[in-house]
Amino acid sequence: MKQFIQRPLLAGALGLAFLTPAQAVTFVLNDVSTGGMSAQQLAGFQAAANFWSGKLTDNVTVYLDIGFNNLGQNILGSTSSNFVTTSYSNVRTALQLDATSSLDHTAVSHLQSGSALTFMATQGDGSSRLDNDGSVNNLYLGMTTANAKAMGFAVGTSTATPDASIVFANAYAGDFSYSRVGGTPGNKVDFITVAEHEIGHALGFTSGVDDIDYCMAPRSGSACGISNTASRFENDWWYEPLDLYRYSAPGVADVRVGGTPYFSVDGGITSIAAFSTGTEHGDGWQASHFGPNQVNLMRPFVGNGQSYDASSRDLAAMDAIGWDLAAPVPEPQTWAMLLAGLGLVGWMRRRSA
Repeated sequence: MKQFIQRPLLAGALGLAFLTPAQAVTFVLNDVSTGGMSAQQLAGFQAAANFWSGKLTDNVTVYLDIGFNNLGQNILGSTSSNFVTTSYSNVRTALQLDATSSLDHTAVSHLQSGSALTFMATQGDGSSRLDNDGSVNNLYLGMTTANAKAMGFAVGTSTATPDASIVFANAYAGDFSYSRVGGTPGNKVDFITVAEHEIGHALGFTSGVDDIDYCMAPRSGSACGISNTASRFENDWWYEPLDLYRYSAPGVADVRVGGTPYFSVDGGITSIAAFSTGTEHGDGWQASHFGPNQVNLMRPFVGNGQSYDASSRDLAAMDAIGWDLAAPVPEPQTWAMLLAGLGLVGWMRRRSA
């Protein structure tokens, strides 16, 4: 489930649109496989899309290219999302206007005021500092086009210009179980779980911390082809809506690579779930995931023989970044009690996500 985030070279300004009453997210799936997906594969992906349609009530259409094709060595699959950018002020306004649940209202009430964000950030040389200088990276956010639609922004995607592409490797097609009828065999990976996970990335479960992780020194040559990495970190957008809820302590917004960040909607007071911290300079897992030691759909791997859907923590994250839920998740003050009763589960065999 390796995720490859595709950033646009250019991104246009976004404007808020008038939304029709909430119904459900509609997914338009476009099979881009050479020779086409099998009936089982299509049914599995449709089941994953139906899961999200049953959880999210936003009246938007999400266009996805899907399929099985030949990918690089040891790559199980890839998700490439299209991104747009706008100011943090516009994102905050959109989230305020879109707030419908108790969690939404808590989340927006704890968003930073003003037009510029302040956070602990990693620098090009690997050091960190409190970044509050009002540079471009403090003023602007990127988001997947699907996430932008959920917030009410007018985004023109279609089958020809989809919101994301989710493609799996032909080499691993035999490793999947495509139906949950009778359970998932112990030597197979549940395809529906993997597809739900990848759709979650397209919907906006992403983090700019991954881009910083890939681009920072001492990575040979820089993955981004940036001659002046330190300057570029200040003079471009890097972070995304989910990063607004990335904390390392009460009142400490933290988008550094590594460390011990967690998801919080009340300004860091309550930790709902730990985040992963980066493949290159963090814990070895992409930061666009919850941590590996708790069973959530958006953890960085799925084990053989296991199948599961989005947890209340996954859904809370979707709620906070602008999606509307069909059923509410617990309010922040109840999370501490809920988390105290949860054990940690690990898998014997892992696949990277």
